[in-house]
Amino acid sequence: MTQTPELDEEELQITEMEAIGEEAARTLSAKGHKQMELFASATSDRTTNAIHLYDAAPKYTYDQKEFDVSESAFEQKSMTLGGERYEVEIQAARIQRADGREVLVKPGAMEECIEDSLRKLATSGNGVFINGEAGVRFSLYELKMDLEAHGHTYSYAQLREGLFVMRRAGLKISDPRTGEEWEEGFLGRLAVGGRKTSDKGPIYEQWYASFHKLVTKSILNYTYRQMDYPLLMSIPGQLAKYLYKRMCMVYTQAALNEPYQPTLVQILTESGRGFGKELKNDIKAVTRAFDQLKSVGVILAAQETKRIKNGKKVVNIHYDLFPSKKFVQQTIEANRKSKEIKGIAGRERVKELRDSISTEE
Repeated sequence: MTQTPELDEEELQITEMEAIGEEAARTLSAKGHKQMELFASATSDRTTNAIHLYDAAPKYTYDQKEFDVSESAFEQKSMTLGGERYEVEIQAARIQRADGREVLVKPGAMEECIEDSLRKLATSGNGVFINGEAGVRFSLYELKMDLEAHGHTYSYAQLREGLFVMRRAGLKISDPRTGEEWEEGFLGRLAVGGRKTSDKGPIYEQWYASFHKLVTKSILNYTYRQMDYPLLMSIPGQLAKYLYKRMCMVYTQAALNEPYQPTLVQILTESGRGFGKELKNDIKAVTRAFDQLKSVGVILAAQETKRIKNGKKVVNIHYDLFPSKKFVQQTIEANRKSKEIKGIAGRERVKELRDSISTEE
């Protein structure tokens, strides 16, 4: 089990005062920034946004999270989205333990949950846009309560470590066709909330985190899509969660009689899970992910349609994933909301253009 830094007793006794925030926190708001306002308005209490390209990237580790500093901090992966190939590089965070040991830590399941929660908080009144970066103001109390409300319980020490891992771990996504690169920490910036004393006791200031620049790019270009937040957080496995996010992004014409059609190799490669020593165990892992998607109502059934063999050895499997009526309805609503947001953005651009012409005249 991964150790976490020790916190003193006072630091652990965080109360609801932390969720209130300081006056300074209220000066940083998404209000007045059109793209951030639209990013928030694209969601309801039960929804969040899937981020184009970023959420498709194989960026979280599925197995060993902690490594000795003598090992390489870098890992190379790749993915395909919209028929285009992208290269992905993950750099592990360097963390010092309470006993003085330094270790390399890769973002894993906990960090993914934390990031999903931060993005939801950003659409629930906590979103900010500072110096061209989309971010969120939050308290550890808010973060902890949101995660617990959705079935994920972490200590304050674990949350702190997860946040520092995401700040110190690097993620670079490259487009070989254009030469474009997006490189930054999983969290571009992280400001730690401190404590102030008052007549009523300690007051905990809010934290601030900016998201990876690809998240900002998606917000500015309106390339995000609505997805069910409680459902996302209820999915027990990382692989199943990855499949749900990808389906929300690319399976935009979901229909009961038109299944989503991934392959075994695609799922294992592009999720970042990769191949194990025995393919039969990889097949079991994918089948388990399908079962988890069925259990939460994303799909009705999963069927093998073809096994590709090299001699007697199976090298790939084609699948049909039949969506549930609930998922189809969610997709229809996501399409409607995406069209609405882009329509509003288009009208805003026309208005700005007209205003600039009027000013020049």
